[in-house]
Amino acid sequence: MAQPKSRQSRQPVYVWELPVRLFHWINALTITVLFITGLYIGNPVLNPAGEATLNFVMGKIRFWHGIFAFIFIGNFLVRLYWFWRGNEYAKLKLWQKSFWKDVLASIKYYGFMSREHSMHVGHNALAQLMYFFFVWLGGFFMILTGIAMRAGGDIQGIWQTLFGWVIPGFRGEYQVRMLHHVVAWFFPLFVVGHLYMVFRQDILDDDGTISSMVNGYKYELEGALLERDSAEVPEGIPQAGK
Repeated sequence: MAQPKSRQSRQPVYVWELPVRLFHWINALTITVLFITGLYIGNPVLNPAGEATLNFVMGKIRFWHGIFAFIFIGNFLVRLYWFWRGNEYAKLKLWQKSFWKDVLASIKYYGFMSREHSMHVGHNALAQLMYFFFVWLGGFFMILTGIAMRAGGDIQGIWQTLFGWVIPGFRGEYQVRMLHHVVAWFFPLFVVGHLYMVFRQDILDDDGTISSMVNGYKYELEGALLERDSAEVPEGIPQAGK
């Protein structure tokens, strides 16, 4: 039985390098744990019976919140380095004029206002913009405010020395804590939008978007005029079939 033409003419392209894929899954895990533990810290629903020394639930939750926060920070810093070290698909292109045209086109496509869209081997412009605001700016704000609040427990410590200006800068710890909780809710919103875009693209474009975060490969139509993230792929990036 003959396969559809779109499947016959597809060719795999190595897009997501191992550090990018590791960042993605570590980020997903840490954000999930941080959000759940953060909800409990903000609203402790359990009322354990017995001696507090034997049932120190809040202390345990705060401990694991701190552990995963530092994993998140380490992962964040490695990914920042990989913007420079990685291939073309690991980079953001916010300064390019074509980027903002593609943002508008992508919004129309995913908002059911247009049936046409530019096909990308890497992230489309809207996905890059969402990552920039939610993951990078949002993540940086959460790191800044989170460390500032933790630093208050040791006024002579190194963290207080480095981040002690944050709480006065936001007019008190109450304001910092509230902003920390408010921004945390943007991450589930990002996840919902991210999953919608990923599944829609994988189903309609049949380009292996979902599996690419496991094996690194996406698929493009051979000979098609695709709008790439850059005019050419740098040398040294393996591509199957070549």
